Amino acid sequence: MCRIQNVTRKQGTYYFRRSIRLGPDKPFRLRFSLKTTSRKRAALLAPAMTLICERLAMNMTAKIATDGLTAAQRAEIFRRQMLVERDRLEVMHAQLHILPPQDHEDIDQALSLRLGASELAAMDGATKGRVEDFLVARVDPDADDEPIVVMAWSDLAASITQDGAEEAAIARLAEIGVEQSALREVMARKVVNQARIEAIREFRKVLSNPGAAYAPVPVAGYEQPAHPHSYAAAPNPPQPPAAPIVAGPWSILRPTEAVEKFFEHNPRTGGKDGKSRRKSGEPWTNKTREQFRLPALLLEQIMDGQPLVSVTHDHLVQLNNCFEALHGPSFRKSPKHREMTIWQIVEETAERVRKGEAAIGKAAKRKAQGGTVEMPTGALTRDQLGLGLSTTNRHWGFLRQLTTWFEKHHPLSPLDYSAFIENDDRNARDQRDAYTEDQGRMLFSLPPWTGSKSLTRRMQPGDLIVHSAWYFVPLIGWYTGMRREEICGLMLDDIEVVEGHWQFNVRPTEIRRLKTITSARRLPFASELMRLGLPDYVTALRNAGETMLFPELMPESGKGALGDAYYNTIWTKIARALPFLKSGQATQSFRHTVINAMKGAEVMPELRADFAGHKLSSETEGRYSKAHMALLRKAAKAIPNVTDHLDPFPVTLLPARLRAPRKARASKPLKQA
Repeated sequence: MCRIQNVTRKQGTYYFRRSIRLGPDKPFRLRFSLKTTSRKRAALLAPAMTLICERLAMNMTAKIATDGLTAAQRAEIFRRQMLVERDRLEVMHAQLHILPPQDHEDIDQALSLRLGASELAAMDGATKGRVEDFLVARVDPDADDEPIVVMAWSDLAASITQDGAEEAAIARLAEIGVEQSALREVMARKVVNQARIEAIREFRKVLSNPGAAYAPVPVAGYEQPAHPHSYAAAPNPPQPPAAPIVAGPWSILRPTEAVEKFFEHNPRTGGKDGKSRRKSGEPWTNKTREQFRLPALLLEQIMDGQPLVSVTHDHLVQLNNCFEALHGPSFRKSPKHREMTIWQIVEETAERVRKGEAAIGKAAKRKAQGGTVEMPTGALTRDQLGLGLSTTNRHWGFLRQLTTWFEKHHPLSPLDYSAFIENDDRNARDQRDAYTEDQGRMLFSLPPWTGSKSLTRRMQPGDLIVHSAWYFVPLIGWYTGMRREEICGLMLDDIEVVEGHWQFNVRPTEIRRLKTITSARRLPFASELMRLGLPDYVTALRNAGETMLFPELMPESGKGALGDAYYNTIWTKIARALPFLKSGQATQSFRHTVINAMKGAEVMPELRADFAGHKLSSETEGRYSKAHMALLRKAAKAIPNVTDHLDPFPVTLLPARLRAPRKARASKPLKQA
């Protein structure tokens, strides 16, 4: 038995065998002789052959992906060639009536000969890639005295008046705006021959039923006119104009490709590379651009990769049904999800619901309905399904913006987005519960503030206090009411000292934008932030050469919201230790705690608006004057002090390697069936 990888031995000779897969197609097997009976030589040749096969497969796959034709492009070439072939066959048939063929006295026989020969030639072109000259014979088995007609295809082709497949392929590529290459020409030539085969078969069906060539024509009922010599017909009711059929590169763009075209045509979005319109205004952030791409990607998956021109309202209905069948908090949050289609995620979510229902059913059998049901890891219930209202409204709004712009270049079917976009009539104050003082004390009594076991075990009690996003993000949230993204995206330059008073300057930066114009504001350091060492932390980071307040949240790619990074890597671990948390109660609830506390202390609305970054029509001038900042510092005293039990510690920064930008987690490849 041969134990060399990819090598077999037969009758003393060693053979190399390997299966190769190019893209999604079925694998094919290579098998050839190494022409040696020496095991030592076979062991040297086998790894070299394996490496060569891998390189060839990668090169061929890359070339097909970059130089070939997509399914949408091939479909468009097929459609256009079908139109050409239908006209050509009709012209050929009519010419047989005008000029009787010399090879046959009967027109039906002449037409049958030409159709059969054309189909054979196209079959050769589609399968072999070329058409070699061949002989065509016409034999009537029912007429013994009928002469047998034998002709060469090259002679017969002249009377069929068809262009060569090469010329037709080049013409179709030019029409759809695709640059010509050797591979694309060969692929287009195959599609041309396939269209010719289908057109001939369609033409035969029409010959057997000539009336099928045209759409049914409605015939109005006959009525005897009142005056025999009056034949003026009543005017037909006006018909809506049919949408013009526009051919060209727009007809082959898939939704995700249309998005990139939209970016290129609209500099306000950042343009093709996301950097346009820097001087004349702020472009869209990477986060906004990714949010715009996502619904287009999901729609493309719903449409099975078809061009955007084929979108219908039914596709939107299917997409909406998927939105309702997804689990919002986990949808596309993991690298695994981002490699799956929406259909696969829906199926995975349905399986999680089945696990949850099975667990509830078992608990009911044990008569434990009154107790707590132990749900398996990842299990869900049906009432947890559905994306949030603001999320779905954003998806539909972006899709409407994309298709409205696209329709200026190519007509689309009617799309009614009002069927899916809903008004958010919920009271904002009811969407997030504020924290109570007892809950705040419970939060800040956890190990990140009282002592952790190690850097990797922050939620286990110990003696280690490290000043980082774990320590300061919740503290800043509690004592300022700033939004999560505003806190996590703070630069060290956003920390100011004015006349001895430390303050935050919340402003747009190169890392993150603000939610609204009025979100730009200045906020004072609360006394507890001063006592617990935030100024010392800022100074230590500056001395270490850092530029961000929480550098460990920055991704290596530069993409992604820092607030989301904090939530996914830190807050979810903290939340598991807080049994009082309700649905929707997270870092955003710090804002409600601050606003409610100030409202209870009868702090004036203008000051409450400054803390929250809200707009007030009665806002006074000189918003950040010295007197105004003194009022803000006084208002901050209304926030409950829930950290007076904590002792200040000397500043301990994360090691430099942990303050470096986060590397993306390696995603596991999907297994192919």
